[in-house]
This record gives sequence, structure tokens and C-alpha cells, in this order.
Amino acid sequence: MSDAMIKKNLAAVLVAVVLVGGLCAAPAPAQPVRLKDVARVQGVTVNQLVGYGIVIGLNQTGDSTSAAFTSKTIQNILQSFGLSTNSQDVRTRDVAAVIVTANLPPFAHSGDNADVTVSAIGDATSLQGGTLVMTEMRAANNLVYATAQGAVSVGGFTASTDFAGPNSISKNHVTAGRVPQGAVIARDMITNIQSDQAGFSYVLTSPDYRTAARLASALNTRFGGGTARALDAETVRVNLPPRYVGDPVNFLADAGDVSLQADQVAKVVVNERTGTVVMGGDITLASCAIAHGNLSITISTTNVVVPAAPFTRGPQPPLQSNTQISASEGNKKLVYISGAATLAQVVRALNTIGVSPRDLIAIIQALRQSGSLQADVEII
Repeated sequence: MSDAMIKKNLAAVLVAVVLVGGLCAAPAPAQPVRLKDVARVQGVTVNQLVGYGIVIGLNQTGDSTSAAFTSKTIQNILQSFGLSTNSQDVRTRDVAAVIVTANLPPFAHSGDNADVTVSAIGDATSLQGGTLVMTEMRAANNLVYATAQGAVSVGGFTASTDFAGPNSISKNHVTAGRVPQGAVIARDMITNIQSDQAGFSYVLTSPDYRTAARLASALNTRFGGGTARALDAETVRVNLPPRYVGDPVNFLADAGDVSLQADQVAKVVVNERTGTVVMGGDITLASCAIAHGNLSITISTTNVVVPAAPFTRGPQPPLQSNTQISASEGNKKLVYISGAATLAQVVRALNTIGVSPRDLIAIIQALRQSGSLQADVEII
């Protein structure tokens, strides 16, 4: 056999191997991710604050006299300034009772500022142009962690005439607004990192046993054996190495860039309100046959004037309604879908059915119940 023929046959074999490998290749492995992108430190989180206050300076858009709590609040505030009043002396149209909320940062210190959100709880029509009076903000333990005060920004407007009627125009939601940097923090936040210098725990954002084991293994490889141990699918306990004892900040800085393979969860998230379907990785679809038909019902109404008798006077001639109802069922055939091992193949297989996203939601639920779709279905 000549050298040219040998090279030709070898090239044909290589092409065949490439084609077969392309058809049977396994899904590409997931890209490495950083530790800081898949886990957080347990206990290092925001804390929610809430308070009750009033917004003053409104242009006749505050609470009406039916909101008795607003009147009581004004009386209590004036009494703290040495003024004694009753409900007859108080006018509330320029005042609105509000609930004030904020998120306290995890490492906040006294003197820091935070944004607050102000929401009307009475029958006020707008908080535009108002000012929040100093309000105590408490955490779940009922301790005061901040005070809030300042001008309210609603990011919209409303305008109307002085006459009754629909002559008004508005933009955005004007009964809720924000006070940028309106909260002054009064207490320092103490986290478990500051209280426990010996170690801490990482918490995975998406709990998974394999990812937790890989995280512990990556930390032990980087900082030495015994540094980390996976406690469950979500928690990885870290004991600071000797050179980092008393210095957890440097350890977190060095460990944040550690790379690991995060295992993807086979999950389909369905939002029936908007007709949205989102599919995660590692989804497989077994062989199945699907028949999906649409029933269409059409109702049409035609109004016909019934002519009156000639040379007669009376009211306008009556209308006769003629209603027609027709129903038709789509001619959908049984569609066979072969097994799909990757997300791209699953999408192409489901696209062959040619249905809308809302119909696809029902099909996905049926596939999960039949066992053909190898993934968890979460409805939100």
C-alpha cells in the first residue's frame, strides 16, 4: 500500500473518530468558581430594623381624621415639648403616620449612616415634600440600634385640581419613599468573627453535599489538613491555622480566591404568574412521547336593529343580539422525544413540540410526575 493511500485512510479514521466523539461527548465540566462567590461567613449578615413615626410638611395629602393613631401620635409629640392638646386641636392633613424600615450592615459601627424606607400606613394620598421626624428604629430583640430623620424622596409626583373628579395625574408610587442616609446607627454590630477568634463556619448559598466536600478539600489543600470539615450540605467549619489565629480577616482575604468546582443542581424553576421557565444545569430527559392539544372557543356577538312598524312613533327601536359560539381543537399529533443528556439537548427536544411557555409549564410538571424529567421542579 502506498504512503498516499495510508495517509488517506488515516485521515478518514481521524475524521470518523472526531465525528463520533462529537456526537457522544460528555457535557463540558463546570468552570471553577471562587469560594467567595458560592459561600458566605455564618453570622455575617444584615439585620432588619423597624420603627414607627410621622412625616410632616405635607400639602394637604396626609391622613384624615379617621386615622385616630395619627392624631394620638401628634399629641404625644407635642406633649414631649410641653404642649398639652386634645383631639379637637389637632389637624392631620399635613401629617402622615408611617412605618420606617432599614437594613443594618453586618459590620456597622456607631455613627455610620444607612438608607431608610418610609411607607404610609394610614389613608395619606402622598408623602411628596414631607420630612420624617426623628424615629427610633429597633431590631428583633427590641433594642434601639438607630434613629432616622430627614427629607423623604418619593421619586414621583401627583397633581390634581381642587374640584371633585378624575382630573389628576400621577407618576410612580407616592405613598412610599426613601430617606437616603437618613438613619444614624447608635450601636456597634458584633459578629461571630469578632467574638470567636479560633474559627468560624462557611455557609453555602446553594446547599449541596458534593460542593461542601469540595470546599473543605480545597481549604485543606491550600492551608493544610484539619483546616476545614464539612458538617452538612450547607455548613463547612473552619479552624484557623496557627499562623492565622487571632487574625481571621487575613485568612478570609486569602481564602476568598480559593477555586473549587461547584456542583450544579438539576432544577427547573417555574413562575406560573409570568409564564417564565428557567432550567438549571445537569438536567436529563428520558425518552418519552407527548401529545398536547389546544382547545379554542370563540364567542361572537352581533347586534341587529329591529325595524319598527311603518308610520309609527315611539322610543328608539330595540336591538337584537345574535351570539354564535364555535369550538375547535388543535390537531396536535403525538411527538416522540428521544433521551437528552445535556441542557442544550433538553431545550431542543422541548422546542420540537412547538408550544407556548405557559403550555410548557404544564408539560414540564407532567414530565416530572412521569419520571421522564430528571430534575426538581420548583414553582414560585
